[in-house]
Amino acid sequence: MDTQRFVERRKQLGYSQVTLCQGICTQSTLSKFENGLQIPSLAILSKLCARLGFSIDDLNTQDPSSIRYLRDLLTLIEENLMIENYGRVQELLEKLDPQTIQVPEEQMHYYYLEGMSAVLTNKRPAEALFSFAQILDALDEQHQTVYSQLAYLGKGVLYVRKEDLQQAAFFFDKVATYLNHLVTSATAAELQGERYFQMLTLMYYLAEYHSLLQEVTQSNELIEMALDLCGVKHVTYFLPRLKLLQAKNLILAHGELPQIKTVLNDALAFARLNRNQSVQVQIMALQKNLPVQ
Repeated sequence: MDTQRFVERRKQLGYSQVTLCQGICTQSTLSKFENGLQIPSLAILSKLCARLGFSIDDLNTQDPSSIRYLRDLLTLIEENLMIENYGRVQELLEKLDPQTIQVPEEQMHYYYLEGMSAVLTNKRPAEALFSFAQILDALDEQHQTVYSQLAYLGKGVLYVRKEDLQQAAFFFDKVATYLNHLVTSATAAELQGERYFQMLTLMYYLAEYHSLLQEVTQSNELIEMALDLCGVKHVTYFLPRLKLLQAKNLILAHGELPQIKTVLNDALAFARLNRNQSVQVQIMALQKNLPVQ
């Protein structure tokens, strides 16, 4: 039984042992399970797993060669990428060899995560561009999948970091066109489909790009869209960064100080819940620079 996955999930969702076992079992019972000393009763374990959003079956040790193991690992990498836990992302990526991945969709998922991680950790641009090229020039030559859009997004973020806004605009415009099509067409259901992690990523970074250009209205529209999706899907990974960006936009627009403080407090609460240290540091820096009423 994969107790490490159980512990990792508990920490990602912000549960302490005390809060997780409340009303279900004693902390001692939970501690023994997490340390591999004793498995609790089926009834207790089922309730603990349900509180974390998965089943007992999900804890069964999986064959590293199985497609389910691969998909679970890619999802875990993506979750850590969203909360900016880049050390863990790299550690998990190293568990995979893309040459052994047989399913094209999972290959694209891997290369997107590898490329985006390279961009966000300031690795050599060639490394990120190589990963994105595997999607755009080989696995999805017709650019029909969301992974092509994510590759465009990654390139856009890369060029922003290189301060080449003309090149960045080329790729962000592609992402904006894609999202606008989804929102205004019959395929809008995709925004709330199984690829919602990827949709949130597209929305967040496009909103961040518009904020960089001081296009606050466009940025806020994307933030609201992403917040709605977080609410529908009950996911919190992106909430700290979305609320922080919302606060930055309020500052750019010379918003009311009480409203700015409220949004920053919301962002801080979500950052603590998701253990996002990067956002916490940014919030505290902003709070120090706010005028005193």
